[in-house]
Amino acid sequence: MKINTKIRYGLRMLLMLAREQSVINTSELGKKMNVSPKYLRKLAGPMEKGELIRSVQGIYGGYTLNKAPGDINLLMLFDAFEEEIKLSQCMNGDHCSLFDECDARSVWTRLGANLKNEFSGMTLEDILNDAGNSLIK
Repeated sequence: MKINTKIRYGLRMLLMLAREQSVINTSELGKKMNVSPKYLRKLAGPMEKGELIRSVQGIYGGYTLNKAPGDINLLMLFDAFEEEIKLSQCMNGDHCSLFDECDARSVWTRLGANLKNEFSGMTLEDILNDAGNSLIK
């Protein structure tokens, strides 16, 4: 499984908003994260639609978390971007003629379910409290 850029940068954006606990515009976020403000605005749309963040209009506007950091888990981020947690391309059956007979499929299914469970149990608050996390230092 490879975590794509939307998820990686989306998580960094959420963590920055959680850490700052205030409204931050994408220009300021971009400087702090070393990411293009335009790209952050692109990420904000799905995260706002997924109710992870909310926009604040006006001269001092920007984005803020829509929920407490302890109420936002990593699975919600995947859901906001409509990303599936799959360990193998063959899991959807489109690329494998042996999909129905494959003995290994149960391994990927089980590991994927375990990973999904881990993501659903890991909140922004957990990540912020993890002193060894290099994303937020």
